[in-house]
Amino acid sequence: MKSRFDYTALEGRAKVLQDEVTTLTAKAETTPTDRDRIMGLMGEIHALEETAAQMKDAELVELREMVARQGAPIGEPSAEVQVERDFRAYLRTGEIRNASMSTTDANGGYLVPEPLHAQMIEKVRLSDPIFGNATLFHLTGDTTLMLPYKSAHGVVANATETGARSEQNAPTLTSPTLVCYDYYSDQRASQQYLDSVVGAEDMLMGWMFEDIQEQAGADAVNGSGTTKIKGLFAETSAYTTKLSTSAGAILNTNFLTLYFALPVKFRKNAKWIMSGATLATAAAFADPAASTSPLCKQDVAGNWTIYGKGVLESDSAPAIGAANYPIAFADIAAAYAVGIHRSTTILRDPYTATPKVRFYSLARLGGCAWNYQAALLLKSNNS
Repeated sequence: MKSRFDYTALEGRAKVLQDEVTTLTAKAETTPTDRDRIMGLMGEIHALEETAAQMKDAELVELREMVARQGAPIGEPSAEVQVERDFRAYLRTGEIRNASMSTTDANGGYLVPEPLHAQMIEKVRLSDPIFGNATLFHLTGDTTLMLPYKSAHGVVANATETGARSEQNAPTLTSPTLVCYDYYSDQRASQQYLDSVVGAEDMLMGWMFEDIQEQAGADAVNGSGTTKIKGLFAETSAYTTKLSTSAGAILNTNFLTLYFALPVKFRKNAKWIMSGATLATAAAFADPAASTSPLCKQDVAGNWTIYGKGVLESDSAPAIGAANYPIAFADIAAAYAVGIHRSTTILRDPYTATPKVRFYSLARLGGCAWNYQAALLLKSNNS
């Protein structure tokens, strides 16, 4: 049966357009018409790739829901469904049933079962500019994970068919460490609310983990790395940085410089990341390669692009300033890794905040620079 999420056709169309871009850029001399065509093709490619990615995500969500629904005898809930029901009952009434899994962690609480965990985390994660685009690792044991990648190619030599071969060095490996930190929240509700509102436990879980994921997402942009995620914009010693050449300001020429400074293999999937205020500044610029055209373009859906690459807005991105790095251009999936630990817990406490019931929720999330060559940071300064 053909899937209604037919993203392969979109990917095929994007490949055809990418081949046309490659042909045009390989010409010895490109005309203004060629350059306009290239920019138009890049915008269309980006739109196709974005739509295909959204369709893939939708298909994954649907498959998870199908798996969660099947496998139980008629009239009898599956073990997974029973655990979920028991967990909801625990949140609503405080009743601890045998099916609930108590943790031995010092933080206490009860593990949030699947598929509730995935539903809570995924819904917010996918809308996050960094967590939604970075490579995601699910951790189930330790809260740290080494992520080796090839940071420099091995030596490649030449020889005739029967010539001698010298021993070559192995590639250089870099191994950043992904660390998941505890992100916790303390939310409260009255027992009357829990008793009278249908779906109250779902609302509570949504609020708790929305707040936690939003804070982790903000840290994945600009966190310091001290007891929290070190954000992409804070990894100035890992990624290559460029100067705007103007103290406390950015210039329209900076974008073209960043675009072509990113290695070609990462450029295809690259995105711009900046705050709304920085985007407003950029939106006022003219394209230095075509002074009659704006640098930033907006489609009918309200999405912004610069040189055909999508712009992701983040309120947590640094502002334009002499000591700041307000713009990143990156293949986020290659440049940055995020982790979500499965031991998400909620502890129900009806005693210490009476007449409210207190819900202490805990999630472990992490993020770090991964492939250092896949991102560029612009410093709004001349030194």
